[in-house]
Amino acid sequence: MKKVNEKAVYKLNVSCGREGHLTGLFLAKENHVKLLIESKLQVDFGEQFGKHSQIYGELEEKDIVFVSDSQDVIDVIETHELENGINSFGYPAIKTKRLDFEDLTILEIVEILEKENMKKITVNGRTGND
Repeated sequence: MKKVNEKAVYKLNVSCGREGHLTGLFLAKENHVKLLIESKLQVDFGEQFGKHSQIYGELEEKDIVFVSDSQDVIDVIETHELENGINSFGYPAIKTKRLDFEDLTILEIVEILEKENMKKITVNGRTGND
């Protein structure tokens, strides 16, 4: 049985209108991608297209596409350092509703959300394996 938290390969492709696209190929935990999309966090990508081109916003399912969860593919990408372009998990969030999320990266925030979700599941009498 496949674990929910295994790494997988994802492709990011965010349309920024006439400015262009933000693209990237990266490894992430499946649950982290799900939490990022469901939480509606706004990712601050910065001035990707030059001065005064601040790019930020919520990511949707169409923006992050699952590529593969094959361990062979993951091993090749890790061994040869083939991750490239934009990985939204390395950027900060903006306009968060929680003060404890300020100055954190998206990865740090989804890890907090993941732990909080596991606590809720355990409190309700279930474990993460149910």
